[in-house]
Amino acid sequence: MERKTPTPTKVRVRRTRTDIREALLESALVEFGAKGFDGASTRAIASRVQAHQPQINYHFESKTALWRAAVDHLFGLLWKAFDGAIPADLTGIRVPALAAGFADGIRRFVRFAAEHPELNQIMVHEGTAASDRLTWMTKTHVKPFFDGIRPAWQTLRDAGIAAPIDNEIFYYVLIGAASLPYVNAPEFRLLTGRDPKNPSWIDAHADGLVAILLPGLDDGTA
Repeated sequence: MERKTPTPTKVRVRRTRTDIREALLESALVEFGAKGFDGASTRAIASRVQAHQPQINYHFESKTALWRAAVDHLFGLLWKAFDGAIPADLTGIRVPALAAGFADGIRRFVRFAAEHPELNQIMVHEGTAASDRLTWMTKTHVKPFFDGIRPAWQTLRDAGIAAPIDNEIFYYVLIGAASLPYVNAPEFRLLTGRDPKNPSWIDAHADGLVAILLPGLDDGTA
């Protein structure tokens, strides 16, 4: 009698609570980035990662709590990406070393913006109108980043390495110039016929931004 080959059965991988929570945070960033807080759907957030809406309720007490947790997660990734590039304490730091670190920080930020366009999307959504969310995000995350890069920029500007741009203006120049090609990726593709997620283009973008912002950078540290 001919034996039938058993039909392979699908193995269902059980995700841990930590896995599900992180997946929901990543999904929330995409949804909040694309649609803003009011337009975002918790049902869509769950569906994107094959989860159920009650799982959002289990991990996060409200939509606002989910938004805050997602923003915490996003800025945590940003600080991790920046770790070691620009020293918090400039005491004893030589200008050439600071310039090299700052250039590295610009490149890291461009790569982060390419990987996480939702950073700029969420900041734009929230920054256009006063709200408790904007106040919290600015105080908790944006202001520390803003304050963290300004002293180094001013030092490099005083040394003639950085472009003659006020440190408050520089912040917006950096955020906009680093993020826009990835936030406006569909437009970019139509205009140039290129993919802004191509690693070689990202590197060229980062190098170009360094050249513009740090015109006095020594070629040996660029």
